[in-house]
Amino acid sequence: MNDDYDYDDLADDVDSPVSTKSVGPPQVYEVFNPDHTVGVACDRDGEIVGLHITDDARDNGDTWLSAEILKLAGLAHTKSRLGLRREMEANGARAYTIDSFGLPTEAGYQTMEDEAFGLRPA
Repeated sequence: MNDDYDYDDLADDVDSPVSTKSVGPPQVYEVFNPDHTVGVACDRDGEIVGLHITDDARDNGDTWLSAEILKLAGLAHTKSRLGLRREMEANGARAYTIDSFGLPTEAGYQTMEDEAFGLRPA
């Protein structure tokens, strides 16, 4: 594909909807199952941006694999919300403001992960 568009001009165009300027590395939150055969990654908005599936995971069948992906996707989304909590705390937001968003705590997330993988009774 030949792309003749000069993207360098966009960096200086304030009104342009496309920006080539980077504001830092993208935040990605990953969660893997205990045997590392399946993993899901979410960005800071909680959208899935990656999947890791090994051959061993595929051998477990579609029903098991789909349930594992859904479980991990929920955890990765929650982990991204935990990242938002950390970001707000680092930026000096007050505790009551952070709590009003219903963001998980470190302990709350760890409990969810432990229960999801059978490491702690539900």
